Amino acid sequence: MRWAAETAAFSGAFFSFRLVQARELPRPPGAVEEDTFRQFCIRCNRCIDVCEPMALKPAGFLDGWANVGTPILNPNKCVLCMDCIRTCPTGALQKVPKSEVDIGTAIIHKKVCWAWLRTKRCRVCFEDCPLKAVEMERDRFPVIIDDKCNGCAICVRRCPTDPKAIEIVYRGAKRHPMEAKGPIIERLPNRVGPYETPPLPYGKWFTNRLQTLAEWYIRKIGGKT
Repeated sequence: MRWAAETAAFSGAFFSFRLVQARELPRPPGAVEEDTFRQFCIRCNRCIDVCEPMALKPAGFLDGWANVGTPILNPNKCVLCMDCIRTCPTGALQKVPKSEVDIGTAIIHKKVCWAWLRTKRCRVCFEDCPLKAVEMERDRFPVIIDDKCNGCAICVRRCPTDPKAIEIVYRGAKRHPMEAKGPIIERLPNRVGPYETPPLPYGKWFTNRLQTLAEWYIRKIGGKT
């Protein structure tokens, strides 16, 4: 009986783990559809390493065996600099322009938002949204227009409340099909476009990156994140 119970428990745990394998995770801008993404992502961590705002982290075992080492996106930190797309060597991230990127949708927490609490007449998200994805209901209360929002998180960064009254959720994010067949080098038509700001010289970038990583690990060890 004990052997049967242990076998059943192991089988249940294994089955649950197999289910977790197929779970779709938030991915960087330009990501192809999930099954294809897992096949083409080589877990090189280049996108994670180049991400200045540290919006990417590698998936762990709790994210499912098939996902281990693949990049997970925090859309609230992403600034859509497109550097992850530029550095991806395989096509897991398609080299699409920013105008075709959609990494989620903003939501407003009405119990935190000054406008909805009637604490202040705040219009920051409405005024700063470049896509006009925020409208003012009765000229006072901000409302997100899902069809216009691409998750750029400018509203999150500009929101003056603490904690933030707006966050980006990975909902309705656009995943891109592979654009061609054949060898990898032929699969990546580059339509990303030029850098919006010139990149730092490699030496300066590398020094800054080491300092950022050191500060991140110190915070992790200290239990502050």
